[in-house]
Amino acid sequence: MKVRMKCFSAARRLLTVGLFLALAGCHPAPLVVPSYIQTVGVELAQNMTSYFGLDTLMTQNIIQQFQIDGRLPIGDPEKSDMTVRVIIRKYNEDPMFYDLKTNNVLQYRISIVYDLASLDKREKKTFLEDKETTHSVFYYTPDYAGAITETKDQALARLAQDTATAIVRRVLTGY
Repeated sequence: MKVRMKCFSAARRLLTVGLFLALAGCHPAPLVVPSYIQTVGVELAQNMTSYFGLDTLMTQNIIQQFQIDGRLPIGDPEKSDMTVRVIIRKYNEDPMFYDLKTNNVLQYRISIVYDLASLDKREKKTFLEDKETTHSVFYYTPDYAGAITETKDQALARLAQDTATAIVRRVLTGY
């Protein structure tokens, strides 16, 4: 019984040390935002397309991704130290794959093209500016048997979330 307890105790210590070492290397990428930037504001995305609601969807997802990241608190865009501005230039929905018998579309690619600017309000300069960045996702229609299907709205929500994650990473870490 004592030998079993000693082995269990040693294994528990070894597991604790291993877990500590594994977690010691886990940390977010370093911020490229200057240290005087304490809050970030997200302006309502400008939608230059004819697809209604894309501006609200993108703005909500960008705010949510900043909140999930948690390194910079969200503030009012007028009063914050840094403001993120997104202009959605294009929305495309392209059929990619057809059923040979029925000619129904089986897969679509939806894409947005956007401009991104991060404005340093304290120094009155543009911190980051990207033009004509494209982000795309693919989705299968219910006509495609054997694949995980999505509705267009589900795919659009995934596109907005993926794009917002990329925007927040770009603003905070420069990648």
